[in-house]
Amino acid sequence: MTLLFFKRKKKEEEEVKGKDEKASSPTTISPSLKIEKSFSVEDVNRARSELRVSSVEKEILSESLTRLYEAAAEGRITPEERDRLVAKYREQLSKIDSVLDYNQKIISLYELEETRAELVKMFQEKFQEVNTKIEEIRRKLGLTPKHVTELKLTPTPTPKPVVRESKPSVTHEKPSPPPSPTPRRSKADEELEKLRQDLQKELEKLEQIELEG
Repeated sequence: MTLLFFKRKKKEEEEVKGKDEKASSPTTISPSLKIEKSFSVEDVNRARSELRVSSVEKEILSESLTRLYEAAAEGRITPEERDRLVAKYREQLSKIDSVLDYNQKIISLYELEETRAELVKMFQEKFQEVNTKIEEIRRKLGLTPKHVTELKLTPTPTPKPVVRESKPSVTHEKPSPPPSPTPRRSKADEELEKLRQDLQKELEKLEQIELEG
C-alpha cells in the first residue's frame, strides 16, 4: 500500500514538472518556411522583354489601322481593300493582346511571390525581436508564463485545378519598332507599393508601442 502511494505521488510530481517546463519554455517560431517560386528570374526578365516589344507592336498596328481608314477616306484604297487589311491587323492585335496578358500575369505572379517572401522574412525578424525582449523582461521579474495558447493558422482553401495557359504566339511580319517608350507603371506595381506602405505603417505602430511600454 505504501509503495503504491509513493508511485502515485511520483507520477503526479512528474506531470506537474512537465507542465511547468512546457509553460516556462520560450515561445518559438519555425526558423524557416517553404516559399515556392513559380518562375525563375530569367523567365521574368524574358516576360518583361516580350511585354515591352509587344506593347510597341500594338502601338504600331493601332496606328496602321488609323492610317487605313485615312487612306480609304482619301480614295487611295477601296473600302473592300480597307476591310480586308483591317481584318488582318485586328487578328494580329488580338494575338498581341494575348501575349501581353500572358506575360503580365507572369510578372504579377512573380512580384506577388517576392512580396510574400519579403513579408515572411520581416515577420520572422520582428517576431524574434519581440520574443527576445519578452524573455528578457520575464527573467528580470522572475516570471514564467502561466498560460500557453497554441496558435493555429487557418488553412488556405485548396483551389480547383486549372489548366495552365499555353504561351500564345504571334506569327506575323514585324515592322521595325521605334524607340521603346518609357515603361508605364502597372497596376500590380501600384498594389505592391501600397502593400509595402501599409506594412511599414504597422511596423512603426508596433515600434511605438514598444517604446511607450
